[in-house]
Amino acid sequence: MRCYVHLPIAGFPVPAFVLSLSWLNSVTAGHTKKVVTNATVLSAYCIGSAVGPLMWKAQYKPRNHIPWAVIGMCDIACPALLFVIRAILVRENRIRDAESVFDVDEYVIERITEDGKRVKVKIDKEFLDLTDRQNRDFRYIL
Repeated sequence: MRCYVHLPIAGFPVPAFVLSLSWLNSVTAGHTKKVVTNATVLSAYCIGSAVGPLMWKAQYKPRNHIPWAVIGMCDIACPALLFVIRAILVRENRIRDAESVFDVDEYVIERITEDGKRVKVKIDKEFLDLTDRQNRDFRYIL
């Protein structure tokens, strides 16, 4: 008779990973920064998935204490790290809320036309592609 007690434990990281990916997109602003951040996280996930099976060596059998200890430490460290990041973002939101509001209605950039002339163009702040650090009006979603 087989024991299926491990199935809920084995499926536990999947929703947490999906939620961390969505949270990552919510707390990152700026197109380039968002793309680089997503690529970094997904690359780390791929490396971990490739290296993970190498932990299960014959020397750890029959109980596999070392691999299970590593998995347990990761399952504890990841949520703890997310709570630390959340605390940092809460602090940053409070700092930004306390700052004086300096709202500029119009932003101007310089463009060079095809004939080589420099032209000043008014644009909205949304199109400046500012990161979450540069845009002081950005608030982190918690």
